[in-house]
Amino acid sequence: MTINHSRRKLLIFGIGLSLATPRLYAAQKAVRVSMMSDARQITVSLPAADKRSRVFRLGAPERVVIDMPVASFPPELEHALTVVRQKFPWIEEGRIAHFSPDVARIVLTVKGKPVITRTTENGVMKVVITEEGLAAQTAVQALPLATKAPLAEKPLLVMIDPGHGGKDPGAIGNEGTYEKHVVLHIAKRLQTLLDQQHGIHAVLTRQDDVFIPLYHRVSLAHQHEADLFISIHADGFTNDQVSGASVFALSEHGAGSAMARYLSQSENSVDVLYDNDFKTDDEYLKETLFDLDQHETIHRSMDFGSHLAANIVKVHHMHSPHPEQAGFAVLKSPRIPSVLVETSFITNKQEEKLLGEPVFQEKMARALAEGINSYFLNEKKNNLLS
Repeated sequence: MTINHSRRKLLIFGIGLSLATPRLYAAQKAVRVSMMSDARQITVSLPAADKRSRVFRLGAPERVVIDMPVASFPPELEHALTVVRQKFPWIEEGRIAHFSPDVARIVLTVKGKPVITRTTENGVMKVVITEEGLAAQTAVQALPLATKAPLAEKPLLVMIDPGHGGKDPGAIGNEGTYEKHVVLHIAKRLQTLLDQQHGIHAVLTRQDDVFIPLYHRVSLAHQHEADLFISIHADGFTNDQVSGASVFALSEHGAGSAMARYLSQSENSVDVLYDNDFKTDDEYLKETLFDLDQHETIHRSMDFGSHLAANIVKVHHMHSPHPEQAGFAVLKSPRIPSVLVETSFITNKQEEKLLGEPVFQEKMARALAEGINSYFLNEKKNNLLS
């Protein structure tokens, strides 16, 4: 299934792995390394004129090796590789290392024999890596219409974003419970439920206790053609009596309540506090992420949030019965319906205890899974998925 773009009239946009640290920005301005993927293949873009850009295969075990100049290596490539490993079961392992002082190397250990194709245009070498069986299927689909096999549906993909991680612990409860840990547990359970019970493919922005900048999380959703984005949190507040779950979509005009304003300011400060190594001077990217008219996407995000809230209230009380809106940076996607869920307030003594219980984590994950499935079913019913 894919989003019916002719019905939605949405802006088509792909960010790619275009971010760079300040010290590398000038060197990468002409050609930047990127790793994109759709449902079938991985596409890597490399500076064609640089002799250090190479892609080749090794055997026993079967591997795809991608070399690139260190100066062109974007820091978020490691996060993109994490997503790729989750998306494609034929990729057994993916590693990044410095092969030499001026060459960075990605090694993909794969099942079977991968098919690699290369094209060069405008100084960019595009390398497409496909599983052998999928490559053959694509070739069949390229035959004339009379003999062409029917196109397979693109599987739905949900990008699940466990908030915080690594040096950013998120909120911390009175008993020492870390937000970054409990939301990762819920996110992993949600991923399993979507796959096993609803047949919906889901990938995580992080699978471990690592720090990922907010704009990298948005970028990952675009690089891998996500149909939905859900960021999971268990935030804190200055008043330890505040409790309940909340669902937020993006607002173009500020927060809808004082609580929404407080939480969005708290979350958005993460990059200011912890992101010194990942700043970008790319003014085009900043404009795109923060200045695009997102009215249609926000409308869909609010609808998505309503489906989630209707299921969360069955297992836990809501701080606000309806989806709210605030300026969370992690929701600023120009085409992917995106919501942020506060599963509970970790600064509330009773809810901190709940968040640490596997039974509650399971209930919350199931509610989110049901909400996601309900949203997709409604989209299909209204002919907004095809």
